[in-house]
Amino acid sequence: MARPKKERPNRANGLYEVKVIVGTDLHGKPIRKSFYSSVSKADARRKGEQYRIDSAVALQTAAEVIDHTITFSAWADKWLEVYVKPTVSENTYKYTYENTVRNHLKPYFGEFRLTAIKPINVQKFFATKKDSSVSMLKKMRMCLSGMFEAAIENQVCRMNPTRKSKFSSDATSHEKYACSDEQIEFLKSYALANGWPEVALLLETGMRRGELLGLMYSDIDFAAQTYSVNRSLADVRGVGVVINPPKKDSYRTNPLSQAAMDILSAIPRKGLYVFPGKKGELQSPNAWAKRLAVFMVNVHALRPDLPVLTAHDLRHSYGTKLRRDGVDIYTIAKIMGHKDINVTANIYVHNEIDELRKALNIDAADPGKTSAISPFYCCVRDAIDGEPGGSSMTYRLAQIRSTYGSKQAVSTCSSDTE
Repeated sequence: MARPKKERPNRANGLYEVKVIVGTDLHGKPIRKSFYSSVSKADARRKGEQYRIDSAVALQTAAEVIDHTITFSAWADKWLEVYVKPTVSENTYKYTYENTVRNHLKPYFGEFRLTAIKPINVQKFFATKKDSSVSMLKKMRMCLSGMFEAAIENQVCRMNPTRKSKFSSDATSHEKYACSDEQIEFLKSYALANGWPEVALLLETGMRRGELLGLMYSDIDFAAQTYSVNRSLADVRGVGVVINPPKKDSYRTNPLSQAAMDILSAIPRKGLYVFPGKKGELQSPNAWAKRLAVFMVNVHALRPDLPVLTAHDLRHSYGTKLRRDGVDIYTIAKIMGHKDINVTANIYVHNEIDELRKALNIDAADPGKTSAISPFYCCVRDAIDGEPGGSSMTYRLAQIRSTYGSKQAVSTCSSDTE
């Protein structure tokens, strides 16, 4: 009897391939994995079956190791203490992580067993948080994901149920306030006249609050007209004011405007720091912010069009003014100390209504009227609408080509439609 003919390899590289179902995804759909052999399909199939056996054993072993009694609340506390607190600033820990966990995550998941939390539980949680802002929802998901990833590393659970979670927000988005050029000039003059050079300097440099209060005279080069950001002050509970690196290590040296030079030159020197406390000590950013709020309340009473601005609002006004003046976002990112250009593009650089009107040549008094219409546009409009006397569109377009040239006509039309 003739020996059966050996099956040929089904891969171009001479290997045998077999696809084996090794499990299912979250939606119950089969997950297939390819296995290869240089001997035969049967050998490749044996490798696939061995993989399934090994995977089942690994899961069973992990199930025996994992502690199923740990609650979400207990793990959240451990994660905050071990993974978060040592790696971020005091304010970031308190406002970004601790408050999010305490006010949002613990009330919902608190006594859940960590291993019992499934993707559907996370999705239901986000469904209850639609009144939260998008930024707050992002913080919640960031904290949840961080906790579960750390739990997987420590064999406290096997999966991260937040990986494919989605959320939506019904909250009204709050747009950061940015002062107009006239408001900026008024604020600088009023601040300098009333003993608040910090406000004027923020509107000339865009420094963060902690960076401004951490500015030393040694950071200023009056000859080169530059200043360097080398530190940031922060309040730490139980400790007091501490000196930290700038946010995300955003050390930088920026030029000083003549107005900023004049402001700095007029400040009486009382020690190493430009803005020290009353006794020359490091100034508390939180205490300074409270005094700034009182000053801005008085400004608001005088100018109701100006809200009670924070130091961050003043910084944002500076960044926005740079963009209004035509500065590119890469330069703005360098000046503001942003590590991620997307932060500059998404937060500090935005088109104000007046700027949009200017770009679109729209008269604010009559939104339906354009303030400046090009002759080319008028010709096209006449060609489409038709002129009195019955001139045809074909004839008018011929006139346009004759007057402006076909290349200019095409480029102008293209730019108008993009």
